[in-house]
Amino acid sequence: MLDEQVQKSVRNLLEKYSRAYHEKNIEGILELFVDREDLVVIGTGDDEWVNGKDELKSGFERDMDQADNINVKFRDISISSSGNVAWLSCHMNMEATVEGQDIFLPGRLTGVVLEKNGKWVFASLHYSLPSDLQEEGKAWPEI
Repeated sequence: MLDEQVQKSVRNLLEKYSRAYHEKNIEGILELFVDREDLVVIGTGDDEWVNGKDELKSGFERDMDQADNINVKFRDISISSSGNVAWLSCHMNMEATVEGQDIFLPGRLTGVVLEKNGKWVFASLHYSLPSDLQEEGKAWPEI
């Protein structure tokens, strides 16, 4: 059975992430991640595989510079844990305005979260988009 306090803490971390993204608060979002070189965050772009806080900062700056009105929403959140490590999976929908166009990205998020000094922080995140090449009910995409 998942510890209710861990569940609450990880959900709170996701809320802080969403709020910092919406507010374009770079420092606020960076505080939600471990400060280690083995930090890995993977986005949807081919070049969005970042390691460590310096690359992460550049990635978030790019996201926030290139979009307005960014909203991140989570649903169907699943959280498991063991000791001071938790892992999560959920749907993460992103909405933004990019060059005057409204963008909606219905994605998926997986992550690893660590408790350090009583605070839960992300150690790894992976955001992906379902392939539009693969039809529902098919195991392989049409190429």
